[in-house]
Amino acid sequence: MEGRKPGGALRAGEEVILVDPKGEERMMTLSPGKLFGTHKGNILHDDIIGKPDGSRVWTAMGAEYRVFRPTFNQFIMNLKRHAQIIYPKDIGPILLWADVFPGATIVEAGIGWGALAIKLLEAIGPSGRLVSYEVREDFASSGARTVARFLGACPNHEIRVRNIYEGIEDRDVDRVVLDLPEPWHVVPHAALALVPGGILLSYLPSTIQVKQMVDRVEEEGGFTAPEVFEVMHRPWHVKGQSVRPVQWMFSHSAFLIVCRKIS
Repeated sequence: MEGRKPGGALRAGEEVILVDPKGEERMMTLSPGKLFGTHKGNILHDDIIGKPDGSRVWTAMGAEYRVFRPTFNQFIMNLKRHAQIIYPKDIGPILLWADVFPGATIVEAGIGWGALAIKLLEAIGPSGRLVSYEVREDFASSGARTVARFLGACPNHEIRVRNIYEGIEDRDVDRVVLDLPEPWHVVPHAALALVPGGILLSYLPSTIQVKQMVDRVEEEGGFTAPEVFEVMHRPWHVKGQSVRPVQWMFSHSAFLIVCRKIS
């Protein structure tokens, strides 16, 4: 897992974020000889390659942009994607409430566009292991590509094109993380796969799904009472003497349901 480090010269083949004076962002892959077109003129990729992260660049008409390696948040939010993602505001709490640690063995389902897989792999490090179940081959392929674009080769990541509702092959798993429409079908399999004290976390958008998941966990037994919550992100405007919340916020995206296996 190569990962991405800030600083250093920007290289051909890397994704970069161009930021205009108004703060609007565009992501592109640096390719020698190519142009990036804006309404204020073109930017040559060759004028960016070799510059340090955070440099200024100018269009042919003199408009100034800043160029950066994308953060995880920028990378995920600027991807062209055909699958819904777990948003960054939820990924942080998932890592915390699932207590993901270096060296952990984690089973996730499904991989979707790969956003959560990236952060799980970073958190478990090269000594950990991530197994991603995905029933759709196209999602499995796109998820693998997204992970490789951001992290490079990850030999400790296995993607299985398989229906996790039918079972989890692994044993002594530390964490099971589910982004599925009917995760209650996985509860008995997670009970077999998890180590004592292991954590089962599910990500669900609707209250009806939450109710079915909580009921199934309680019926199965062998788990602590599920904790259920959602995360909201409220930006603020701070400029001069004006300090106030903005008129919009990132409100409901999904609920997190967390429980632990007991002996």
